[in-house]
Amino acid sequence: MLHPIKKISYKHIDTLILFGGSFLMARLLEELLKGKFGYKIVLFTALRHLDGVINEKGTTLRAFLENRKISFFEAEDINNHAHLAENVTPNSLGLALGAAWPFEKKTARLFSEGHLLDVMGVDLPCYRGGAHYTWQILHGNRQGAINLQVVLGGAVSFHKGPILKNLRYAIPRAVSQPIDYFNVCLEREITFLVSFFTEVKKGKTFTSRALDENRSSWYPFLSTPHQGLIDWSWSGSDIALFIGAFGEPYKGASTYLGEKRVFLKGCSILKAEEKYHPFTAGIVIRKNGEGIFVATKGALLLIARVLDENGNDIGSEVFAGSRLYTPSSELDKAMGFNAEYGASGLKK
Repeated sequence: MLHPIKKISYKHIDTLILFGGSFLMARLLEELLKGKFGYKIVLFTALRHLDGVINEKGTTLRAFLENRKISFFEAEDINNHAHLAENVTPNSLGLALGAAWPFEKKTARLFSEGHLLDVMGVDLPCYRGGAHYTWQILHGNRQGAINLQVVLGGAVSFHKGPILKNLRYAIPRAVSQPIDYFNVCLEREITFLVSFFTEVKKGKTFTSRALDENRSSWYPFLSTPHQGLIDWSWSGSDIALFIGAFGEPYKGASTYLGEKRVFLKGCSILKAEEKYHPFTAGIVIRKNGEGIFVATKGALLLIARVLDENGNDIGSEVFAGSRLYTPSSELDKAMGFNAEYGASGLKK
C-alpha cells in the first residue's frame, strides 16, 4: 500500500538535481540560467538524451549543454552512479524530466521525504508507460496535463506516487502530430515549473493527493521503424490518425510502394468521392501539386510527402494508379514487437 505525503514544503533548497533530457529540459535550463532562483544545478542525463534533438533547429542536448558550458554526468544506471550520493543533501531537490532510468527505492531514499519529484506531462493516472502523445493522437485524446509527482522508488510504485501540483488544459483541435503536442505542452510546462519554483521560494506548503487508480491506463513504449506500419484494411480516419501519430519529429508511418518501403508525412482526410470497395484501399487515384490522393475505407486521404528510408522525397516515383500496401508478414511483426529502451536507446 502506498502512503502519500500529506503536507510538504521545500525550505532552504539550494541545489536542484535534474535527471533526464528532452525539449523541456533545455527550456528549463534556459530559465534557470537567468539566475532568478539562485540554485546550484547538477544534471544527470543519458546517452539517448545527449544525442536527442531538443529544438526544431536540430540541436542536440549535448551541443546545447556544451554551448552554454553546463557540466553534466552521463549515467547508464542512475541507481549506481558514483557521483549521485555526494550531490544530495537535505537542501537538495531532485527533478526528473523524461529520465531514462527507473528510480530504485535506495535512490529515492537518498533524498529527504518528498524531495525527489517527477514531471509527468500526461493526465495521470491515465497514459502511464511511453509514447504518450502518439497514443493520445491515436485515440483522439486532447486532454493536456502536467503533474509534479513524488517519486517513491521501486517497480511497484512506478508512476504511482502522490501528486504535489498539477494543471489540466485542452489541446487545440488543429494539432495532429507529436511535434504539435510537444510545442503546445512545452509552453504550459515551462510556465507551470516557473510557477512552482516561485512558490517554493515564497515558502509555500504543498498538499499532495493520491491518484485514483480506478481510472488508470498504461500504454507501452513504441518504435516508429518497427511498429509504425499502415494497415490498409483500417478505415481512412484511423489511417489518418496513425500517420499523424507517427509524424514529426518521428520518421513517419510507413508502407510499401512496390518493393520499396516508404514513409508518409502530412495527411489530410477528405470526403470520399464514391464508395470505395476494400480492394481499392491504398490505390493512388490522383496526383497533383498538393500531393497524392489515396482511396481508403470511407475517406479519401491527401498525403503531402512520400519519403524513402533516408528521408528523401520520392513523390516523383508515385503515379496515379500506384498501390500502397503493407505485407501481412510485416504487420504481424509490428504487432508482436515489444519496444524497450535503456539509457543508450532502443534495446536490441
